[in-house]
Amino acid sequence: MSIQRLFPIIIAGMLLPGTAQADTVLGWRAGANAWQQQYEGDVQSGPSVVDLEDDLGYDDETGYNLYLALEHPVPLLPNIMLQRTELDADARGDVEGFVFDGIIYSGEVRSTLDLTHTDATLYYELLDNWVNLDLGITGRVFDNGVEITDATTGITGSLDIDYVIPLLYAQARFDLPLTGLSFGVEANGITYDDDTLYDVKLNLAYEFAFGLGIEAGYRALDFEYDDDDEFADVTIDGVYAGVVWDF
Repeated sequence: MSIQRLFPIIIAGMLLPGTAQADTVLGWRAGANAWQQQYEGDVQSGPSVVDLEDDLGYDDETGYNLYLALEHPVPLLPNIMLQRTELDADARGDVEGFVFDGIIYSGEVRSTLDLTHTDATLYYELLDNWVNLDLGITGRVFDNGVEITDATTGITGSLDIDYVIPLLYAQARFDLPLTGLSFGVEANGITYDDDTLYDVKLNLAYEFAFGLGIEAGYRALDFEYDDDDEFADVTIDGVYAGVVWDF
């Protein structure tokens, strides 16, 4: 079944009386982590397809992720989570010739790929025991896109990716009793028309006293954007580690 068909089923299920659970007290969860990012894929603005690694010279980068979630005891009202992810990489490459945004490039080029985004997620807590399950909707706002500059002339072409995309959100966490350890998966995703976005995290966490803890895992983001002769098919993945405070 496609994501488009699952969407109304999931949302209707969350809104059924008695389905969503609310916390008995007001709670916050905050976290910060560093993500080791590996970039691969293609971009296009015009007739030429440009490879991020082979043509533009992209390699590993480190980005950062911050999030803050509020969970409250009011039934039927969704919880909210705000999240900011830095995906901003620069590279240099030597090219034999391609056309991007109406500009012919040959020789040394400098480029910036910026898929930095902000998420606002509304979600319901369906299970809250040793198994935790959340479902909801995310609005993701992208800031910039791709810029390529001819190192000799200084002329710059761009592919703008600055729009809001709605995503389905799901998070499951499994607490191992009496250990402080938990493992989980978090996913945002949607497919519609010629655009696709999947963003998945797998993590292992350990909680110390007073709700403080550490977490580490793997995150993969797959992004496909197609608008006439503008196209991006980018995969960014790698391990991450950080701290979390549940209070």
